[in-house]
Amino acid sequence: MTESIVLLAFIAALCSTDMTAFGQFMICRPIFCAPLIGFLMGDIGTSLWIGMISEMIWVNEIPMGVAVSVDVSAISILSTFWVCKYFKDSQEAAIWGLILAVPFTYFYREIDVAGRNFNIKLMHWVEKGIQNGKYGRINTGIVASLFFFVLRAFLFYMFAMIVGGWIYEGIYLQFSAFILEGFRKAWYLLPVVGFGMVIYNFRNIKIQFMRK
Repeated sequence: MTESIVLLAFIAALCSTDMTAFGQFMICRPIFCAPLIGFLMGDIGTSLWIGMISEMIWVNEIPMGVAVSVDVSAISILSTFWVCKYFKDSQEAAIWGLILAVPFTYFYREIDVAGRNFNIKLMHWVEKGIQNGKYGRINTGIVASLFFFVLRAFLFYMFAMIVGGWIYEGIYLQFSAFILEGFRKAWYLLPVVGFGMVIYNFRNIKIQFMRK
């Protein structure tokens, strides 16, 4: 099982890398990465639902400039992993996974901020090298920055999948029937909330043929 967690953490790190570090192939979006993890773990139905809900609720969370947004791929990946590993096909567990993944994602944002501060130091090192004619530092800086981005994302996912999984399972087993019933209802209500968020986020967009 350890080998599979290592592989999944590495895949998750690559998906997160696409958000700001490399590519922009949109594999970081929940609608892709959640079903990917679910497919690898044998529960495509639940993971597709998680990806759809996460995509609609956090559709406007896009990193722009120096803004450090919430990593929505981490929310969908972690919740998908936890529910597929511990309570496969459970609607209530999927809701609990989404709830628990949010604080982990804010923790990862702090790690990301620290990583960006490290990149600033790396950038100054490259600039100093260029001033001294050491142009090879450009490639070294790019590779080093990408390597450390993947490394910190990988370590975060390893930690969150293992330690977060223990927390996820332990707390879930303590929930009363009343709370679980609330989670079950949330499974059907969240799509409504998601559509509302989509409409709210795109409320100022005017369609061309509707303009006067």
